[in-house]
Amino acid sequence: MNCPFDPAIPMYHPCTAILVDDDESFLRSLRKALGCENAVLAFSSTGKALKYIHQAQNFADNAFNLLRPYRFGQEDTGPGDNIVLLESSRVRDFAGSADRYKIVSVVIIDQVMPSITGLEFCSLIRDTGVKIILLTGKMTDQATIEAFNDGLIDRYVNKNDRDARNKIKRMMAELHREYLVEKLNPLIQAFRASRNHMFDRYATKELMDNVYGVFKFTEYHYLPYPRGFLLSDDEGRKKICLLGSEQEQMERADMIEDELGPNQNAVKLRSGAFMAWELHDDFGDGRQWTDCLDELLFPCQRLGEVRWSLFPVEEAPFRNRINHSPWKAYRQELLSIPLNYAV
Repeated sequence: MNCPFDPAIPMYHPCTAILVDDDESFLRSLRKALGCENAVLAFSSTGKALKYIHQAQNFADNAFNLLRPYRFGQEDTGPGDNIVLLESSRVRDFAGSADRYKIVSVVIIDQVMPSITGLEFCSLIRDTGVKIILLTGKMTDQATIEAFNDGLIDRYVNKNDRDARNKIKRMMAELHREYLVEKLNPLIQAFRASRNHMFDRYATKELMDNVYGVFKFTEYHYLPYPRGFLLSDDEGRKKICLLGSEQEQMERADMIEDELGPNQNAVKLRSGAFMAWELHDDFGDGRQWTDCLDELLFPCQRLGEVRWSLFPVEEAPFRNRINHSPWKAYRQELLSIPLNYAV
């Protein structure tokens, strides 16, 4: 597996998908094949599948809705002004929540079923934003092609294709990223507008490739405070990748000396061998940064103008807020549950 980092996606976790087909033997076989890399729920009941998809999307809408209307006093705004508040604290809460795996991004559905066709089912979930792969029994089907051209489905594959399962895996990976790009676009635009991000100003992809060489993460979540990423691997090991520019670290050294006078921690920052956590972060226990400064400095490496430090989440000042939930364990849990079971 290559490094999953993509600058267009501030938060990434692997795909959770829904399979819908009346052939239960085929469902079990396909779920096993896809479940090696993805979390998969399988339904032969279209009613139960539809209910679960809508429940999952209600959670996704809440999880991704990180902007809310906000108005300052009348003297600060003019007619027609629209001001939004980016709830950065919820970004961090989402990164530490096991519920993120319940977000369904891809639905794979058979076209031929007794009570409802696949395309009819697709029309019922069109407004959810999930990506759809339609399984067909024909190499060419005019209704399927029209549905694809109209945007009702995102991909289609013939069930009898010898390479169908590998094609589905590739499609799932592509569509999962497309789903996240669409859902998270308002968030990344807000980051860019606030300039509280690392995506455009530095070679973040090159940097994260370097980090991946040290720690093979399978998911990442951008953290505005501190600026960096929460990284997790398949086994549930979690690390913080702290990012910061040379200028920011010099400014923090100045801040330390302004507040505390001559200080060895300021000397460490200026040496270039260390970097500091966001000093004005909320550590969750009422402490100020002046009370825990020794815990806020980390040995670091450099890439151009950027310093980066990688360390276990247990060493992070907000360590009590992180939920340790392995993706591998969740994926295997779904493989073991019965068909039509809603977790």
